[in-house]
Parts: sequence; structure tokens; C-alpha cells
Amino acid sequence: MRRLALLALLAVFACATLMFVSLFSQLFARDNGQWNDIDPKVRQWFREQKSPKTGGYCCNESDGTYAEEEIRDGHYWTRFEESNGNWIPVPDEVVIRDPNRNGAPVAWWYFEKGILQIRCYAPGGGV
Repeated sequence: MRRLALLALLAVFACATLMFVSLFSQLFARDNGQWNDIDPKVRQWFREQKSPKTGGYCCNESDGTYAEEEIRDGHYWTRFEESNGNWIPVPDEVVIRDPNRNGAPVAWWYFEKGILQIRCYAPGGGV
């Protein structure tokens, strides 16, 4: 009987955690209207992008940020509003190698322990 109660408690905790994570992630989605007039095909491209590192979705067009890019010693470097003008190296394992239908470079970013990280990066290069 105690084991059943413990399992029920764990199930409730797991459900509560999933609900919290779902709601919490919605709070930090960034839709600043930067993609309002985007072509539906490009919008679909954004929504289909997956991180080469994790296989998880990069998120969507609202979470992508226009970026500047440089190539240094064969590796991408980028800067965008959240990098405060600082150039940061793009980890090779997050670079999307499929053609960029948006054309301009796009960075999907997040903070981990206060440090700016890049989840996915689509180099510029045209449609």
C-alpha cells in the first residue's frame, strides 16, 4: 500500500513538473514581431529546423535572431543584439548545414548559468 502511495505521489509530481515546464517555456518565447511579414515557405523552414547537436527543434521564427557573421579559421563567429556587440564563436556542432531559406544568418540562443549559448545557427548564404 505504501508503495502504491509513493508511485501515485511520483506521478503527480511528474505531471506537475511537465505542466510547469510547458508553461515556463511559453513565458520565454521571443516574438518581437520581427517575422510578421515572412513568406509562409520561409516560416515553415524556421519551424522545421533542428539542432544538429541534439536533434531537438531550434524553436520557431519568433526565437530566431538576425545575426552578423564572420568566418575565422574555417569557423563561424557571430554577433547579434543579445551578444552586446561582442563576437562569439559558433560551436561547429550547432551549425545547420541545409540551405538557409531566410537568406540572412539566424541564431537561436539561450542563457545557461548566465552565459549566452547558441542552440542552433543558420549561416547566411541566400535562398
